[in-house]
Amino acid sequence: MPPAIETRSACKSFGKAGQRIDALADIDLDVAQGEFVSVVGASGCGKSTLLRLIAGLLPPTRGKILVEGHEVRGPDPGIGVVFQTPVLLPWRSVQANVALPLDIQHDDRPEMRARIASLLELAGLAGFAQRKPHELSGGMQQRVALCRALVHDPALLLMDEPFGALDALTREQLNLELQRIWMETRKTVLLITHSITEAVLLADRVVVMTPRPGRIKDVVPVALARPRDFSALRDPAFHAASDRVRALMNAAAFVE
Repeated sequence: MPPAIETRSACKSFGKAGQRIDALADIDLDVAQGEFVSVVGASGCGKSTLLRLIAGLLPPTRGKILVEGHEVRGPDPGIGVVFQTPVLLPWRSVQANVALPLDIQHDDRPEMRARIASLLELAGLAGFAQRKPHELSGGMQQRVALCRALVHDPALLLMDEPFGALDALTREQLNLELQRIWMETRKTVLLITHSITEAVLLADRVVVMTPRPGRIKDVVPVALARPRDFSALRDPAFHAASDRVRALMNAAAFVE
């Protein structure tokens, strides 16, 4: 079985000669099937660019990206993406927002409609199917976005700072919800985050990137048992992984 994600000497530049910005340089990374991997680095290091390359939203300048053994050449329904803002359609209900990818694909199979109900149940939104986005909290809106990303049952879930705009308490709650959903579905997850705490709490491994042009400085394994809750923050293994990530980032001036 091939890795869920393979990047091979992947590079990305923007602009023309003389004004070119090198965002990513020589990214080599494998993510195993069912693995949860976090990516951290300072602002502007190319974390989100890497996610967009894997999602097929941007082409690499050089190198290649493979998902499930196939080279990525554009957006793929086998990949779900969640961004920092939920981007819900305000005139659609929760249920209709989750169904949007199915509507675009003209997929009206009864079993897919049943899947929407099960996802809303999984995300704690079963009683909110007919609510509109403005009737939901920010955290609930992001849960809707997560359900929408999962509705077509993708093998791979890419998350670009999905909780970055939320208050600290809601963010902590959704961290635990994300872990629960991942443990129940066993999707492969790649999470982009600025938070070292979030990265270590959730991931099997933490990828640390250098400032632009982004390169992989190192990959830190996290030796914590699952399921994890915030009592894990007192575990020596949590501190060892966090300290290693901070040291790699030269984190003296880094603020979560």
